[in-house]
Amino acid sequence: MAYNKFSLNIITRIILIVANCFFLVTEYILRDYLITIINLALLLVLQTIFLIRYIRRINLQTIEYFDLIKNKESGFRLTNITDKDSFSLLRKQFNDTNQIIQDIRIEKEVQTNYLNHLVNYINVGLFSFDENDKIQFINPEAKRILGMDNIFKIQDLDLLNETFSNFLRQLKPNESEIIEFSTPAIKQKLSVNCGLLHLKGSKIKLVSFQDIDKHLYKNEIESWNKLIRILNHEIMNSITPITSLSKTMKKYFHDGEIVKSPEDITSTSINRTVEGLEIIEERGVGLINFVNNYRKLSSLPKPIRSGFPILKLLEQTKELFTQEIENNNIDILVEVKPEDLILNADKEQLSQILINLVKNSIRALEGKVSGKLLLKTYKKDNKIHITVQDNGIGISEDIINDIFIPFYTTTETGSGIGLSISKQIMKMHNGTITVSSITDKSTEFTLIFDNL
Repeated sequence: MAYNKFSLNIITRIILIVANCFFLVTEYILRDYLITIINLALLLVLQTIFLIRYIRRINLQTIEYFDLIKNKESGFRLTNITDKDSFSLLRKQFNDTNQIIQDIRIEKEVQTNYLNHLVNYINVGLFSFDENDKIQFINPEAKRILGMDNIFKIQDLDLLNETFSNFLRQLKPNESEIIEFSTPAIKQKLSVNCGLLHLKGSKIKLVSFQDIDKHLYKNEIESWNKLIRILNHEIMNSITPITSLSKTMKKYFHDGEIVKSPEDITSTSINRTVEGLEIIEERGVGLINFVNNYRKLSSLPKPIRSGFPILKLLEQTKELFTQEIENNNIDILVEVKPEDLILNADKEQLSQILINLVKNSIRALEGKVSGKLLLKTYKKDNKIHITVQDNGIGISEDIINDIFIPFYTTTETGSGIGLSISKQIMKMHNGTITVSSITDKSTEFTLIFDNL
């Protein structure tokens, strides 16, 4: 409606100007009334001025609107919006657009405040610096870890550690390093990560770091507590019956506080004593084996690497358990892709891991009607993965995190060091061993070798 009024107004003014021009020319050619010509000329000038002013009004309001936006004055609203005003629709559109811009700014401010609070309250140190080594941003956790409040350039960090700023310059994007950060007041181990941002043509390096000493210490204490509980359990299981049995056997040869004479000792007492000594011997041998297992765990030899075909090793492992597989009706499958895949590792140590994992799988498949065991190897992301998968009883969630703890076992015949040794061997190969399991459905151990 307003646009139609505006168009009609413009057309009317143009028609009047054209009519004025016509009469002015006619009067000038046909008649010689000077006053009339002057009046028509003045009227034409006035009509032109009014037309220009009328059109300029929209330009001025548009300029005013964008000036306010440029100056970030988003709270204003254009007034005089009426149906009689030809520019009412334009003003309304300006106001609606301004409201949208204002809503976007409010939303961005909320997001910015949220991110600022998030960055300020996380327990990870964050800061960024530009190509001129100027600190662009630093959060409170970074100041706390570094022990400095006023940091303007990364050179300021040299006051704490003379090599730290140079280390940050040389740290490449997407790299992660663990460094010893020592100052006269503190000594800590930092995990440092780096990223690179491109903002307005400048390169900004973003650095995150955290003190991992306290986390490592906490995990170490937890590991020691678990180990001590297991050691205490194993030792007490052996010492307690030995002590109790010794007291019982002692009574066979005592009458109160007096030692019996040989004539008073019966054959029954002698037989029971022999039986007791055999039990003590058995428990003693068990303790010796336990100590020997501990020595194996703490003195693994360094791996001797060599390249060998994985398929052959898996086939050999399969052959070792031929009898047990047949006795338990287990269907075993070996799969290697590609078949000529070569692994650079200690063959004997890897064989030790595989034997232990296959033994565990066979034990998990005992009594299973259709037991299946899969030895699979494949290459992914330039890493070699070896998996041992079975459809046995699985591992429950409450113990799956403890199975790699030394001497932890759920069976009476197990030593509890097989998986612990396997984990240490993988660690010495710069690799990892992981486990995933669904109770009463499946279990899968995966060996991942990083250095090929």
